[in-house]
Amino acid sequence: MISLRNIRASEPGILVIGNHPAIMQSILDFDYACGKKAPSIIACVTGNRSAQKFFFGNTEVLVPCVSSVSALPEVLAKRVRWILNMQSGRRSYESLVAAFEALPQVHGAHIFAENVPEKHATALIERFGKTKIIAGPSGVGLLVPGALKLGAIGGTGLAQLMDGHLATPGSIAVVSTSGGMTNELITAVAHAGKRVSFGISIGGDRFPVTSLGQVLALAEEDVATEAVVYFGELGGVDEYEIVEMRRRGELTKPVIAYVAGVIDEAFDERMQFGHAKALVQRKDESARAKREALRAAGAIAPETFPEFLAALRDVQTSVYTDRVIDDTKLSNRRASILSTRHVLDVSEEQTFVKGKKLVHKEGAFTRGILMALLAREPHSSITVSFADAVFTLLIDHGGHVSGAVNTMITARAGKDLVASLASGILTVGPRFGGAVNAAAEQWLSGVQSSVEPSVFISERTKGGALLSGIGHRKYRVGIPDPRVAALSQFATLLKKHPHYDFARAIEGITTGKNGKLILNVDGIMAALFLDILAECEKYTAADLQTLIDTEFFNALFVIPRTVGFIAHFMEQKKNDEGLFRLPDDLLFES
Repeated sequence: MISLRNIRASEPGILVIGNHPAIMQSILDFDYACGKKAPSIIACVTGNRSAQKFFFGNTEVLVPCVSSVSALPEVLAKRVRWILNMQSGRRSYESLVAAFEALPQVHGAHIFAENVPEKHATALIERFGKTKIIAGPSGVGLLVPGALKLGAIGGTGLAQLMDGHLATPGSIAVVSTSGGMTNELITAVAHAGKRVSFGISIGGDRFPVTSLGQVLALAEEDVATEAVVYFGELGGVDEYEIVEMRRRGELTKPVIAYVAGVIDEAFDERMQFGHAKALVQRKDESARAKREALRAAGAIAPETFPEFLAALRDVQTSVYTDRVIDDTKLSNRRASILSTRHVLDVSEEQTFVKGKKLVHKEGAFTRGILMALLAREPHSSITVSFADAVFTLLIDHGGHVSGAVNTMITARAGKDLVASLASGILTVGPRFGGAVNAAAEQWLSGVQSSVEPSVFISERTKGGALLSGIGHRKYRVGIPDPRVAALSQFATLLKKHPHYDFARAIEGITTGKNGKLILNVDGIMAALFLDILAECEKYTAADLQTLIDTEFFNALFVIPRTVGFIAHFMEQKKNDEGLFRLPDDLLFES
């Protein structure tokens, strides 16, 4: 089981299973208040969405969502150290075991749900009770001020987090089975002028996974912890773990304990109170008996709660220097409707002129475009150079193509730049420039399925469907498209190019049927960019599918062709030939 010292020294990396936005936001608020550079929540396992929006300070951030732990990208999976399980009582066991098996480096977890089946709780104790810290079932989680907030512990509202001074590491350990009372104790410690070293809600169900004795052993070992504050209640025998540890000399630090529930003595019959264990079944389980046993073992166990708070104020601890927090960045914030980021970050100073000399960076504009589209900086010069080549080759393909024609006709009708450009761009579709994405999906599917090219063609063309990225009106075998020839050179820079190879294998079959069914510029762009992103940028098949789903590959056509359409618009405005009409010899009488 990890020590508190190691928790404070390591990155917290939390994976949330299920969904509870208020608790998740409170964790991010805690992270920001503690001065962390990034949120500790790495990802969320939940269905029907790819990301969830939160605030880190007053900056909006997206937490990626995945459908299962196994779908978590490797780059994120290796950062996970804690699991926050927000699923129902009957689903918690299966999902937590799956997470532990997939992520063996995880230190522990918090099970939020109550009423976890007892056979599931005891199975967790047997399998993980000695190796991992697991708060719950039924509680508010684990807290290490300045380092880790796993759950609703310390509160979910900004006022609670600030009131508890959770960004300041202290010297009082807070322990309880009750989630609500754990939070009350954290507030009580702060109001007594003390600060919390760590806090844990063990859990109110009958079989919490991490025992009170294990938690007290962590406190005894922890150099930062100088005293333990404990809240218990009638029922169960947890408090006798404190008694036995003190008698054996295993718990030497001061213990201030309050055991609630003497009201049970006023009833003729034993009453079941809030938690599963809050029922006196034997005399030694009564609140009074446990108070007396604690006092006999040297713990401070007052009769009333005000006396308990007074004892807390009187305990001697180290002096604290509270972390100063700019709470305006935690309160003055407004969610955007759509975007969560600037497409390009220009917050850092940019240098374009040094002295009287221009500072030229090779492919800087293309690199900026890729950063905007991929939401990450490209690592390889091959990636940038290929995109630059695509943009250069696709700016224009003559004024006779449909998009350029629509742009020019609209310009001659007297419309402005934006209207004319929109007319041309709206022409982009499956038959004109919009096939790049479909081709990418096609090549990725073919490579991932390992199907034979001939079988792939047969399945794809059933019912007369066409193959995307194959065929050209002007070029054919023997008269190749020079753009395809130019881009094909990039294959020589790669160690492997499976998508390119697959596309060429398809072409070898289709051209045997018709010389015009060559691999066209859409097909070559899609195939080679898939290979380049996979090899040079380490994109997985799932990453590539995400780009396809968001139509990244069609953007490779739209971006440069926009420039070409603008050029055609400007030419028409300059020539000012007036409204376009079809020549009379092209008109037919009805």
